[in-house]
Amino acid sequence: MDTTFWFELGGVVAGIGAGAISAVVFLLKKRKIKLISPADLKMPASCNWDVHTQLHETLTELRVKTDCARAQIVQFHNGGEFLNGISMKKQSLTHESLRKGVSSEREVKQDLLLSMCIDGLTLVLEDDPQIYMVSELEDSWCKQFMENSNTIALSFLPIRQNNQAIGYVMSQWCSLAKADEIDTETVSEWMETSRKIIEVQLGHQLNKHR
Repeated sequence: MDTTFWFELGGVVAGIGAGAISAVVFLLKKRKIKLISPADLKMPASCNWDVHTQLHETLTELRVKTDCARAQIVQFHNGGEFLNGISMKKQSLTHESLRKGVSSEREVKQDLLLSMCIDGLTLVLEDDPQIYMVSELEDSWCKQFMENSNTIALSFLPIRQNNQAIGYVMSQWCSLAKADEIDTETVSEWMETSRKIIEVQLGHQLNKHR
């Protein structure tokens, strides 16, 4: 396998703190409750509330423009060590925008070992926003995971910081009718645009923590 793949997996960084905040924002908007501030939740300024809100808005625009069911940001992070001392590399869903009536993957997509997702990550690192039909993928744990989430088709691109992959942005279509109507040019354009915006936003988040 290409050595770049293993280098990028070995260089992933932590980034799962936004999930809870994004979920709070989503639920408040869904129930038409006035949006509260970080101070109301007694959150420190370092929570980067504005950044997380902007990330969610970027995903929502991506979802609407591509007419997909789910738009997500998944980030790589360290997750402890194996008994032999080797660091565990994991991935977690940190931000998600959903079409009305579509189930969230927030709870099931936390602390997943990268070693379980090699097939999917190989496609991610191809850096091509093409449309993948889940039924056409090779049998794997990753394919079964997507089928369990009712994912029919998907597109993803790696998110990079300092030339290293730190995660990916993903669009998912969860019905055959929607999958048959995918506009590949629109998907490609908005995946690329969203990826660039997300990289800038995550860069701001990193700078604020330094």
